[in-house]
Amino acid sequence: MKNQFDGGTALVEAFRKLGVEYILSSPGTEWAPVWEAMADQIHRKKSGPKLLDVWHETLAVDIAAGYTLATGKMQAVLLHAGAGLLQGAMGMHGAFVAGVPMVVISGESMTYGEQPEFDPGAQWMNNLSIVGGTSNLVDSIVKYSSVAGSVYTLYESVIRAGELAQRQPTGPVYLSVSTETLMAAWTPLTNPRTVPPAPRMLTAPEDIEKLAAQLYKAKRPVVLTEGAGQEVETYEALVALCEKLALPVVEKPGALFANFPKDHPLYQGTDIKPFWNDMDLAIVVRARAPWYPPSNRPPKAMVAMVDEAPHNSAMVYQSHQADMYLEGNTAQTLRDLANAATVDKTAVDVRRKELAAAHDTMVEKRNAAQAAARKKTPIDPVWLCASLNAVMPKDTIYIDEVTTHTATLRQHLVWNEPQCLFTRQGGLGQGLGLSLGLKLGKPERPVVTLIGDGAFLYNPVLGSLGAARDYKLPTMAVVFNNKKYAAMQGMHQKMYPDGIAAEIDLYHGTHIHPPDFVKVAECVGGYGEQVTDPEKLQDALKRGLEANRSGKPAIIDVIVT
Repeated sequence: MKNQFDGGTALVEAFRKLGVEYILSSPGTEWAPVWEAMADQIHRKKSGPKLLDVWHETLAVDIAAGYTLATGKMQAVLLHAGAGLLQGAMGMHGAFVAGVPMVVISGESMTYGEQPEFDPGAQWMNNLSIVGGTSNLVDSIVKYSSVAGSVYTLYESVIRAGELAQRQPTGPVYLSVSTETLMAAWTPLTNPRTVPPAPRMLTAPEDIEKLAAQLYKAKRPVVLTEGAGQEVETYEALVALCEKLALPVVEKPGALFANFPKDHPLYQGTDIKPFWNDMDLAIVVRARAPWYPPSNRPPKAMVAMVDEAPHNSAMVYQSHQADMYLEGNTAQTLRDLANAATVDKTAVDVRRKELAAAHDTMVEKRNAAQAAARKKTPIDPVWLCASLNAVMPKDTIYIDEVTTHTATLRQHLVWNEPQCLFTRQGGLGQGLGLSLGLKLGKPERPVVTLIGDGAFLYNPVLGSLGAARDYKLPTMAVVFNNKKYAAMQGMHQKMYPDGIAAEIDLYHGTHIHPPDFVKVAECVGGYGEQVTDPEKLQDALKRGLEANRSGKPAIIDVIVT
């Protein structure tokens, strides 16, 4: 039996030292050395990462991203040549926008058949190689990209890339590694170091004290957040701070995570307007663009940004309008702020009572809207949200990729635990893969993708269903099916309200004639059901949930307005 260490071994060993648990891949011929190293790992019964092959490159990247969002642990992705890198670029851009660390590697050839006794295949010369190198394809959508051009530097190049990915601002990194490098003999290190975790950076104590003083003086403070709930500890730290000082919490209408319990009396929904003119202190916790238009800002408020990396290099334009920045670890910053804050008991008690009353009024309006939506056909998305609230377990994890109905979800879908909502970032077509990654990281929790029919068709649907089946990752996709790209029609009408298309009711780029989503689910042994009757919706969701519990993926196709 051959027992030669080569570049494939070096790659797997580097992933092992970085603590990578899964290598996601859409396979290509250059990865034979890695496959050999993985076979050797299994043969020797050695601990290390598990290789998961899937049918599409974006799917591979998104599963890795979803797993990291669920667990906080960085993963690795192997893609095939420049072609696979282009296919996976959608997911890489999403990870870049979201700040998700990962190591992405694709292959290349350097010899094109000219090296004696080694033939990588004519496909590299004829079809696969990229003039100027593959790094040029992704330079603008990763934190760092480079070439690991020698087996002598391969191991440390991967280690360094992984360490870079996990430093603030976190994000994906890319390496190009040739087949020749992977095939070259490699001598393992005699005393390899244990790779330490990225350090936790802290906000300066004087900045904590300054904001604490502002909090004590403020008469109308408000917390605005888009992404505080990415981690459990940050969610809990925000709740503790707000409870101590009776701070109202407003989420952005497109909040990225479940940031605060919705049944909490301090939760004030997604509309900042009632607070706009009177707030004198705005504590903005992880919001990419707090105000819109971006240069707008509350007229009387001092604005404090709490975010590890507020200035996002994945965004073309930002204008925070901030007066101070607290850029240490967000959870610890919130805890330090709570500890430093002095409580004006009278003011806090009055504020707490006012906010509880406002919260109760908001809940009453929400309940009334849901009751009014119950009988409507086609099914009202508000009633779909109410039905999800009624049927799904309290620890359900939702992925949002609905676009048109995003604001409705934020207003009417209720969650009261951390990590109950994650949002696709970057372009449409990633929700199914992210859901599988979340399920891989949180196998004990139900995972539901809330997705429009248009976005569903942008996803690698068959690959996602196949991975759900093959790797025992049963998730449910609830399709908000309005049989069109409503966002496209809405923008056309906004730009040309009195145009010809509006006059003759003729819209291009709008209508969808989709496949039978029920049969799509059934083609991999999953469960599918279409629902048109609002009174049958909750039973359909229950059947989908039961299918998941029996190990089957499910698609519930809901015809909505």
